[in-house]
Amino acid sequence: MKIEEISIDGKSIGTIEGSDKVFKVKPRKDIIQQVVDWQQNRNFKKTGHTKSRGEVKGSRKKIVQQKGSGGARHGNITAPIFVGGGIAHGPRHRGKNAVKKLNKKVRKLGLVHALSAKASQKQLAIFTEPKTTSLKTKHFKNFLKNIKSKSALFIHHKNAAKEFVRSIKNIPNSKKIEDVGTNVYDLLKYEKILFTKESFKAIEERLVKWVIKILLTTLFYHQL
Repeated sequence: MKIEEISIDGKSIGTIEGSDKVFKVKPRKDIIQQVVDWQQNRNFKKTGHTKSRGEVKGSRKKIVQQKGSGGARHGNITAPIFVGGGIAHGPRHRGKNAVKKLNKKVRKLGLVHALSAKASQKQLAIFTEPKTTSLKTKHFKNFLKNIKSKSALFIHHKNAAKEFVRSIKNIPNSKKIEDVGTNVYDLLKYEKILFTKESFKAIEERLVKWVIKILLTTLFYHQL
């Protein structure tokens, strides 16, 4: 899979070959959606949460006989009608599509499918870091105008130049992350995904090793 390489002027200066195992996989929306739901559930602020009658501590014994008492019919003391009982229709922090736990394999697989989806839409490119130390935020604002992108995700390596990282920090509708923090939600949120050469090689190498490991494991179990 050929990935376009772009200069600071927004012009294409060539292509870099990317692994088909990472950037040319047929995207599966169900896997991507699972990972996005899991991420959103983890980031969701769990502020309001009430206990239902099944979660409140208390005896489950019927407090009064069903008939003949002269009063209303009741079950046990955990009913919402009693003080200290469960809350009916109270706030619950778990969303409709909440995913509490997701296997690491599915998370990495979601990352591969998200990268492949962006690559197939020509929304993934490699950005060549300028060697000059006089970089300013305005240079990158003009860069986004030149490539006609409304939003961008800059993925850089931990060893990237400080001037480069500082320059892309305050660009509107954009975000910068290290390659180790690449995630499905951010890949889908921003229109253009821009890797530096070092970050591209790092994430490609890491994911290719993982894919080969999974394939070898699957082949081994099929031979048993």
